[in-house]
Amino acid sequence: MIDSVPPSDRLTDWQSALRRAADSTRVLVIGSLNVDLIVHSDHEPEDDGAVVARSVTTAPGGHAGNCASALAALGMRVGVVAGVGTDAEGDGVLADLRARGVDVSSVQRHPDAPTGQVIIPVFRDKHYMLMHRGANDLLSAAAVRDALAAPVDAVVLFDPSREALRETVAAVGDHPGRPLLCWCPGGVYCADDIAATVAPRCDILLLNRDEHYRISRSAGEDAIGRPSCDVVTTLGAEGAHLRRGDRDWRVPAEPAEVRDPTGAGDAFAAAYLLAALAGLPPRQRLRSGNVAGALAVGAVGARAVQPTLPDLISGLSSAGSMLPAGVEKDQMQ
Repeated sequence: MIDSVPPSDRLTDWQSALRRAADSTRVLVIGSLNVDLIVHSDHEPEDDGAVVARSVTTAPGGHAGNCASALAALGMRVGVVAGVGTDAEGDGVLADLRARGVDVSSVQRHPDAPTGQVIIPVFRDKHYMLMHRGANDLLSAAAVRDALAAPVDAVVLFDPSREALRETVAAVGDHPGRPLLCWCPGGVYCADDIAATVAPRCDILLLNRDEHYRISRSAGEDAIGRPSCDVVTTLGAEGAHLRRGDRDWRVPAEPAEVRDPTGAGDAFAAAYLLAALAGLPPRQRLRSGNVAGALAVGAVGARAVQPTLPDLISGLSSAGSMLPAGVEKDQMQ
């Protein structure tokens, strides 16, 4: 599926390719749905200490939900496969996704487990996540099989249960249409032995800097992806890097006023996937992700700002975002 549209040097052709891909592609996203508690503070406390939080925000989250919402905002048809509780938090998470145009018919509801929750402390120079998985760990292989019985062009895999993770890889390999498989292992699986099995089956592998380090130590650098796989590493303020086989591309970050980094990686993943499906060349795939990520960090909450297709095209069309015609001809695959 990658590079199915011949790349072009002309901006208008890239714009048309993005619109065609957005209009014609169905994507299935498999992974976690959570409620996020985002806590902003100026600095991290010492052991046994305390600091005053500047703000506390509760918002729907989870990598699968964030990315599915971002894909829908870009105009793509998207469904999500995940697990939530039968609690009020699950009701709220599903209502938010429906309102954003995401198909939630394949989401399982579990009466014996709560909807997942994530506490996200955000400081001036760092942020991290404290995850309670809840119903996310109960997603069944059957739910994945049923969802993949329908036609689908791409699957974005995040961090479902181990059972669902294995089934996704097997079902995609057996699928008559062989959809493109994109995996974002996150903090749950990047240091797990299962990464050595899943990563080589992927068409796109999306990692942040820490995840790349951890999965390289766990699975080995040579085991990450395959020669035709896009291995993408987001580098925050330093931009993003793509390795495919023995070739490398790197682009700087887009200018951004960072209010909250939550969900920026999921927005990046959605825009990168669209650019890959549209057949854009490597640097423009990275730039697409960077444009989406830069917009996403401008508000508090993973889904507070999610770029539309016109937003993405406008960002790519701005000065410096598109290289002059001919610059990348030797790098287009």
